[in-house]
Parts: sequence; structure tokens; C-alpha cells
Amino acid sequence: MTKVPPPSPERDRALARKPRYAFRKTEGIDQLVKGFLSSEDVRRMKRFAKVRGALDAVLNERERAKVKPVGITEGVLTLEVADSVLLGELRNHRAHALVAALADDGTGVTRIAWRLAKR
Repeated sequence: MTKVPPPSPERDRALARKPRYAFRKTEGIDQLVKGFLSSEDVRRMKRFAKVRGALDAVLNERERAKVKPVGITEGVLTLEVADSVLLGELRNHRAHALVAALADDGTGVTRIAWRLAKR
């Protein structure tokens, strides 16, 4: 069985430069799906889905519209909040509940970094 390299823009450009004397070699859909499912992007999407689930459990609908998870780095979740009053309320009164919900969902988050969104 030949090992198929993961899809990349460079590989696509190299294939596009080849003369078309015959049909190009195609990749099986199973290899493409397997490559995508084992990528870092899918792991990141699953982790952010857990983060969003934890945020949905703690925040109400009005607050969820103004809070956006930006990134997770070394156990620190960065949340961007669109409203400064809401940012103060979440930081001072709801931070412990958020961290507890994130830990219960298995996100690996131990701390929250707060950021006010730019308009």
C-alpha cells in the first residue's frame, strides 16, 4: 500500500503544473477523510465544541451572543466579550462557575483570560 501525502496547496499546484497527457492519479475519498479526521484542525474543533457547550451551560442567551472563545493555549482559554459591563460581571462574579463548567466538560482549561472586543 502506498502512503499518500496529506493534501496541501503545494501538492495541488505541482499536480496542476503537470501536462495532461492522460488522466491524473486521483486520491481515494477514504484517504482524504482519514487525513482530515486525524488533523489538528479537527481536534481543535472538538475542543471548541466542548468549550461552547460549557459556555452554553453557564451563560444565558443574551450573554452568549456577546462572548466569543478566541483560543486555548496551555490551559488558558481566551474569551472576547463585546460589552464592558458584561466583561466586569463575568470576571468578578461568574469566572469560578465558568472554570468549573469547563473542567467538568474535559476541555483542559484551568484559567480564563478576558479580553474586551474591538468595535
